[in-house]
Amino acid sequence: TYQLALDDPSRAAGFVQIGTDQGLLAAPRQLDTIVIAPAQRFDVVIDFSKHEVGDQITLTNQLGSGPTAAVMRFVVARTATDTSSVPAKLSQLDTITADPSAPRRTMRFHRAGTEWQINGRVFDPAHSEADVRAGTTELWTITSDFHHPFHVHNATMQVVSRDGRPPGPYDQGWKDTVFLDKGEKVQIAIRFSTYRGRYVFHCHNLEHEDMGMMANFTIS
Repeated sequence: TYQLALDDPSRAAGFVQIGTDQGLLAAPRQLDTIVIAPAQRFDVVIDFSKHEVGDQITLTNQLGSGPTAAVMRFVVARTATDTSSVPAKLSQLDTITADPSAPRRTMRFHRAGTEWQINGRVFDPAHSEADVRAGTTELWTITSDFHHPFHVHNATMQVVSRDGRPPGPYDQGWKDTVFLDKGEKVQIAIRFSTYRGRYVFHCHNLEHEDMGMMANFTIS
């Protein structure tokens, strides 16, 4: 997990988030830092127009140390004319709600001994953890005992709540990956594709999914 920030002594630049995993936000968001886990995407604009030629701005990882603390350096090399701007409205995002008749499911991402499990089970190719109807929306509750980015295939989702509170600053927009910190509980409305078949959801920490923290679900 990274916590990205701009080491900018003049404080003239910042992140303007315009998009996320699956498209544009409804409106831009000003962020001083970005907490990002494996598989998550943040589309951002950084405005360097208030800097002088020769200024250096470093993108840092505040959760890193040594060589992992510095990610990228921007050097203002020349002046340029730029008349572009970020519009106040980017897209129309409809709130998705779970179908009243759809099941409510809980997925527990927890460790048992040396095993990384979902609902008490390591990955079993023959087992389906959920059977969902094509094109429907379900409400899932994801719980975590560690730092797990929850990722689902062939579906899109919106965060409904985080630990019973409204979605956080990094939960906005259409998502396919949601980060859970240790001990968190996140409710997610998931809209499943109309493409029928068997798919997976999993923790996107590679060492965790390699050790079995993955499950099948079936769209029928």
